Amino acid sequence: MGVELVVEAGELERDSPLVMAHVAPEMLARAGVGGALGTGPVGDEIEGGACLLREVDGAGEPVEVVAQYDPAARTLAFVVPGRLAPGSRRRFRIQAGPLRNVAAYPVRLLQKLDRVVIHVGGEPFAIYNVLGARRPYFWPVLGPAGASVVRGQGTGEHPHHTGMGLNYGGHSEGGSTNIWSDWDEPPYGPGGRMLHRGFRRLASGPVYGELVEDLTYVNAYGDPIIDEVRTIRCWWASPSARFFDFTFHVLRADDRGPQPFLFMIRLAGSFDIPNTGRITNAAGYPVPAPEGMERYFRAAWIDASGPTGEPPPAPPAAPPETLVDLPGAPRRRAGPGSGPWNGIALFDYPENDQFPGLIGKYAGMRGAVQITQVHYPPPHALHGPFTFRHRVYVHDGGAAAGSVAARAADYAQPCTVAVRETED
Repeated sequence: MGVELVVEAGELERDSPLVMAHVAPEMLARAGVGGALGTGPVGDEIEGGACLLREVDGAGEPVEVVAQYDPAARTLAFVVPGRLAPGSRRRFRIQAGPLRNVAAYPVRLLQKLDRVVIHVGGEPFAIYNVLGARRPYFWPVLGPAGASVVRGQGTGEHPHHTGMGLNYGGHSEGGSTNIWSDWDEPPYGPGGRMLHRGFRRLASGPVYGELVEDLTYVNAYGDPIIDEVRTIRCWWASPSARFFDFTFHVLRADDRGPQPFLFMIRLAGSFDIPNTGRITNAAGYPVPAPEGMERYFRAAWIDASGPTGEPPPAPPAAPPETLVDLPGAPRRRAGPGSGPWNGIALFDYPENDQFPGLIGKYAGMRGAVQITQVHYPPPHALHGPFTFRHRVYVHDGGAAAGSVAARAADYAQPCTVAVRETED
């Protein structure tokens, strides 16, 4: 018996999409690829397993891709190479026998005491910091040019707006706990915290890496108010197209007020928006908004791009010669970066309640220095459980060069995959 996967592009043009197919392990075993089921414990570099796919009826040399199998979810994941025209289909057959090819962009997650370091294709990509701050956050997130597209902690104005990640409460909106401003004292404090309680799953793989994290939010008095299970998946379609998928599953929400959940991306200062870099969005709303216009609006996607700066500095080998707050210290660089343009986009998910979410309600300098999209608990589940999702796309060039609108459409309406057994 053989197994074929038929990928249908549907109405959209696709560019190297990640596809997920539901495949029963018994089907893989009958196809002679039982090794794809994997035997390693949680935390192995390839937790589930991998197999090889070969394109059927493709023009020229046969195209082969490595697929990743998750036995718990019964999903086979792979990146379809190249473009798929609207209405087109691509057929792949699972190959029996040992895996011969090396994955193009394998993802490795390395857990340390306070962070998870992510490498893709042997190159550093991002760090997920889980301890030492009021909430977990990503910094750096490296774009194709090698510099971070998000800003780190303690730099510039609003130094507490850090990296990329989920925040909560805003400035104590409606009495909700503030896990946003990082203040201990009024007017914005005292604030709460998001506490990392551990990982349920931390897996590397030939196609994507994934972590599943337990978190508890506490208010300013240390009382638990929210329990969340967070799933983060990352992969590259190519070095110039890098992705994160976020799933936030709130088990319980027992706080006061409207309970706003805010996904925030603090943009790299090298973008120098709006002087040099730019922000675009699905609604065509001007950012930063001119005086007299509301700074917040609804949009299915928003993108920020600009010139990149220097790669993140290496950890110091010795104390600095001159402390930054003493005379003679070098001044912090301001203005646009000197590297190639890179960008970062945030996509909202159509099944999120109140889609598309509100953008810019909490954003310094009228939205010019960060992207923020807020979601509230759905009316039918104010205290949980409920789920919302986002995708982040890190790309080369600006929004047009990175085909941001098309990538957002692919997220909202993914291509379909049919799985069928064949007689060899």
